[in-house]
Amino acid sequence: MTDEWQRLDPRTLATQPVATAAKALIPALAWLVGAGSAVGFNIIVPITVAGVLLIGALPWLTTSFRVTATHLEIRRGLLNRTTVTARLDRVRSVDLESDVVHRFLGVTKVAVGTGVDEGRLELDSLGAEDAERLRVALLHGSRATDEPTAGTPPEEVVRLDWSWVRFAPLNVGNLAIAVAAFGALVSQFDNLIDERRVERVWHWLGRSDLPLLVAGALVAAIVLWVPLACLGYAVRWFGLSVTREQGKEGPTLRRVHGALTHRATTVEEAKVRGAVVRRRALVGLAGGAELHVLTTGLDDNETHLLPSAPLDVVLDVATDVLGERAPVAAAVTAHGPSARRRFLIRNLRDAALAAAGAALVVGAGDSWGLALPWWLPVVVLVVAVPVAVATAQLHYKRLGHTLTDRYLVSCTGTFTAARTVLETDGIVGWRVHQSWWDRRRGLAQLVATTAAGHEQVLVPDVPVGEAVAVATAATPRMLAEFLA
Repeated sequence: MTDEWQRLDPRTLATQPVATAAKALIPALAWLVGAGSAVGFNIIVPITVAGVLLIGALPWLTTSFRVTATHLEIRRGLLNRTTVTARLDRVRSVDLESDVVHRFLGVTKVAVGTGVDEGRLELDSLGAEDAERLRVALLHGSRATDEPTAGTPPEEVVRLDWSWVRFAPLNVGNLAIAVAAFGALVSQFDNLIDERRVERVWHWLGRSDLPLLVAGALVAAIVLWVPLACLGYAVRWFGLSVTREQGKEGPTLRRVHGALTHRATTVEEAKVRGAVVRRRALVGLAGGAELHVLTTGLDDNETHLLPSAPLDVVLDVATDVLGERAPVAAAVTAHGPSARRRFLIRNLRDAALAAAGAALVVGAGDSWGLALPWWLPVVVLVVAVPVAVATAQLHYKRLGHTLTDRYLVSCTGTFTAARTVLETDGIVGWRVHQSWWDRRRGLAQLVATTAAGHEQVLVPDVPVGEAVAVATAATPRMLAEFLA
């Protein structure tokens, strides 16, 4: 890289109008319909296209940047000129992203993170080779103009195995999102639905074998969902690799993935303060998990490092990132009978409320024109009580904590189990909260505050004496004056 002012790639003149049109698609269509009906489409369409092209061309016309020996400088603006400067020794991440249009044209978006909360410095777009050279120059301190890589070759941490795609259909969260999106789409066309046709369908369902129809619909949904989920997983995580490179301030982790939109995310390991191993309901039962890393000073302080993958692979990568095996494999301390009783009483209360709600519905059924059987609340109670007991036991079994030489570990969850690991050096404070019910049971909600992740790690429903002991052992200097 040179220290002379440079412009974005001329191909930005093609990418920016497309991006502008995509962002303003609905307002632009409304404008075309309204203004075109009033003035004439033969006039409005050329004006609209010219406006989109002009707006899209402004970034290329008004943006320039340079890399000096000490700083990255970016100038923007047509009338109001703005210069943003970042010291090179403050650069913590350089992320590259290319959507379908960018990849077709051979350009890349560049986002530079400096470890502060003001956001990232973005350049859209640079040629793919120029973007890689800029990334190397910012992260590795190389100003070479010929070679796109510098320093020692990257070390591969993990690479996508296509057998992992088997976990995709088991991700219930993605299924819920897909169903919600489908419902939102259908709701946009409710004015096109004929109510009489709906009534005919309803009566037809009443005359049909409803259990058989429901079973057939479930089978059809599963048959449709499985290939769609696998396709979505493959498109998003295609070519996934996590490598370790040597940066100016130490090693960095680089994650690359994506078939349509290609993303390359860099995380400085000095900014990694912990990890979260999450086992979602069905994925966990199938022996899978996913890995997030807790970082500081980035736009997303909980970086999704690995998608659903075999648990042993996730634990190996977490061990590699954290530097030791104990935080992700050590047994945790249970929180005692008081916590178990709390979960059991809470769940049984919910079961009783469900049965009471069913009784109210049965009582009000006549006024609603519904003939509901009197024994419905009994069935609800008989089903809800075993479920309440089982889920309370599962919640308690997955609750726990431990403390290693360097990390605080908190395990939580019922259907989704999460093991959160936080470096004790990253703890900046503690909060011990007790409600009236907590004091009666001798429990506390222990919160470790941190700049990483979501800025806190919760150790819930822990005996109050154990909460104080954990905080003292994790950060003895911080609490010394309070315990003196």
